[in-house]
Amino acid sequence: MPNSNPLPMRRVHFIGIGGVGMNGLAQLASKAGYSVSGSDRAYAPEARLFKCLDRLGIGLFPQDGTGIAEDTDQVVFSTAIESDNPEILKSNELGIPLLHRAEFLKQLVGDGELIAVAGTAGKTTTTGLLAWIFECLGKDPNVYNGAAILNWQTESNLGNIRKGASNLWIIEADESDKSFLNFHPAHAIITNISKDHYELDELHAMFDRFESQTSGTTLRGDGGRHPIPILGKHNEENAACAVRLCEALGMDRERVREAVATFKGIERRLEIAGEAGGVTVIDDYAHNPAKIAAALSAVAARYGTVHAYWRPHGFTPLSQGLDDIAAVFARHGKRHGGSLFILPVYYAGGTVRRTVTSAELVERIESVGVQVGLVQNYEALQAELRRRAAPGDAILGMGARDPELPRFAKRLVTEWSIPR
Repeated sequence: MPNSNPLPMRRVHFIGIGGVGMNGLAQLASKAGYSVSGSDRAYAPEARLFKCLDRLGIGLFPQDGTGIAEDTDQVVFSTAIESDNPEILKSNELGIPLLHRAEFLKQLVGDGELIAVAGTAGKTTTTGLLAWIFECLGKDPNVYNGAAILNWQTESNLGNIRKGASNLWIIEADESDKSFLNFHPAHAIITNISKDHYELDELHAMFDRFESQTSGTTLRGDGGRHPIPILGKHNEENAACAVRLCEALGMDRERVREAVATFKGIERRLEIAGEAGGVTVIDDYAHNPAKIAAALSAVAARYGTVHAYWRPHGFTPLSQGLDDIAAVFARHGKRHGGSLFILPVYYAGGTVRRTVTSAELVERIESVGVQVGLVQNYEALQAELRRRAAPGDAILGMGARDPELPRFAKRLVTEWSIPR
């Protein structure tokens, strides 16, 4: 991987290595020759994620500072890590440089040719599809994505990164903490801009700046659609973005279309977990109003009756988007029926203020005449779904961060048979 390690710093530690963004960086660093370690609050040696990282020779620790030593050259963190985290404190105590994850990714890219995909929705799928196309056409890219590309995922390969031998990089660039402004791509895609994390005026200013930092072609999503073998018209829009950039870069149109036709999709992006008792179980990462609306619309269009459940991924995001989230669920309920359940807010630790709860979201939805249930745990949710779902229906699970969400969807398929 040319220019992947331009600085003479060889031992790097990742705080929160279980997160998809951080484990992707850790994998790339390991493949680039760094000595890598990491910690996670949810570290469990038997989990597939940590087994995969262990196979790469990555040292894994509980998040208590024990993985950081005096000879550690860099400690990488994300915006989600609090300033009083034991590993931040240990790094400061030892005088070890702290690097935000975007800065470390920039370090890995070095002077490589960079294609960056940004936008408030659709960037993970667009990045994954673009990476798959480039691989199919023999471009041998290095890839950093926000979720696994199902074409690459195996029991031993997490599937969210790719180490190529070329100097070309394709990355998902995150606007949630403005870290995408660290990059100056050769080419870029901006999938769309909708209110999420920031107000629209600020978002437009950020994305305008991002475009001004791009030296070559920048494509913005314009509502066009391209056939793709995964669910949802929003994914047809994502495919159109990827195909348009490939064509703008002079890639063979027919070969590009052949690659798109073999794309299996992205983990937890309308991923079909399987079928139980004639009911299709679908798992999705949707966590903001636009993504929730897109997921509900796509599944309702295909299956008709949808039994949906959602888990808010944090107290602050729920507080900021409460009105819009409630409106999305209310519109869906009035239009499509089915059933809806809300789980408690996912709490991963830290000092966040618990300003708004799932109960308040339920009250907002019920206030406009839409039925919704507040379920306290997955056992209660399973009982409700078992009682309501019938053959031909779909169950759609949504939410970010909570690792139990995808496990629960698979459990519905493998351990539970819906009665006819």
